[in-house]
Amino acid sequence: MHSSHGVPRWLLLVAAMAAIGPVSIDMYLPGFPAIEREFGVRGVETTMAAYLVGIAVSQLFYGPISDRFGRKPPLYFGFALYALGAAGCALASSMPALTLMRVVQALGGSAGFVIGRAIVRDRCEPHEAARAFSLLMMIAALGPVLAPVAGGFVVTHFGWRGTFVFQVALGLVLLAATHFALRESRPESAVTPLNLASVLRTYVRLCKDRVLVGYSMVGGFGMGALFSYVTGAPTVLTQRYELSPQQFGLLIGLNGLAFMTASRLNMIALRTMGPRQILGRYVWMPVLLGAALLALTSLWPVPLWMVVALQLSFFVTVGRVTPHVAALALAPHGAEAGAASALMGALQSSLAMLNGFAVATFNDGTVSTLAAIMTAGGALTLASYLWVGAASQSQEGLRRSG
Repeated sequence: MHSSHGVPRWLLLVAAMAAIGPVSIDMYLPGFPAIEREFGVRGVETTMAAYLVGIAVSQLFYGPISDRFGRKPPLYFGFALYALGAAGCALASSMPALTLMRVVQALGGSAGFVIGRAIVRDRCEPHEAARAFSLLMMIAALGPVLAPVAGGFVVTHFGWRGTFVFQVALGLVLLAATHFALRESRPESAVTPLNLASVLRTYVRLCKDRVLVGYSMVGGFGMGALFSYVTGAPTVLTQRYELSPQQFGLLIGLNGLAFMTASRLNMIALRTMGPRQILGRYVWMPVLLGAALLALTSLWPVPLWMVVALQLSFFVTVGRVTPHVAALALAPHGAEAGAASALMGALQSSLAMLNGFAVATFNDGTVSTLAAIMTAGGALTLASYLWVGAASQSQEGLRRSG
């Protein structure tokens, strides 16, 4: 069952599930100043961090549940809860209420991408999975392109609450599409028991897998560095460069083009190289670009175009890394793809959440502070890669000696 352009329809639906993240994060960014004005308090960044908390926690539940009951039943629950949380955000009367409803929204939305990764693992071998994840990122990157642009339009004409009304509709559409267009992919032979003891044993065993944890940290620190920019940019750039909501929406939309560019380059590179080789080639670049942005913004009043050029280059290089991380991390875990995907996602979301809290804590309105947090994320990404490389060599040595 394929689309007319050769892309499997199941992969298009998984991409739409993955786009929940960018839409939920990017669409309401142009409304940050309006939210703070309406509620009369600062710290709207905490609503972003709260969303990431919900994402990190809930993934750990969806993984084992999908390994036991299949991929579709938890998706039904997740998308319904996501729509309910988005409705709560649209009706929120205070910053704490908005923050709480963002957590509820996240508890539902995480089902889409944690189970989506498991579906890719169900259907693809490692090299094919790397291509699928790259294609997935390219399709899902339409979310960061369109969401902030649409968000800027909606905020300007309908207010920030309109962005959450749209997200209610998105959740309901995905719920219907899952029912009518998605075939169950979990093999009957891969059913795993679901009880607290077995789930804990599974997670303890997976946590001891240094390769899985290490690759998850590579992706987590890289994505966390991106989140630090996305979280801080709405207040920093709009104030520093006096941008309107629509102008800022267009600017943030360029991030999606950066991911699409990275995905296309990855798919070309995978014709001649494996995911491990590509990862090794690009994992050191984010820290250098972050350091360049930090140095320039600390020393001079840098024009907007230069900030955007370096930031987009940073995003492209992180996009060259993350699809290969997912493919390499999940490759050995076919029988427990849901739990492995959940642990990877929870670790990555937790690291991104820490970046969100770092921005909420240290954001002083300067681009250099954002650049410093991005640079730290790039450095930790590289350190994690070196650590997982040592772990891989150790495991390989043990296999040979055995």
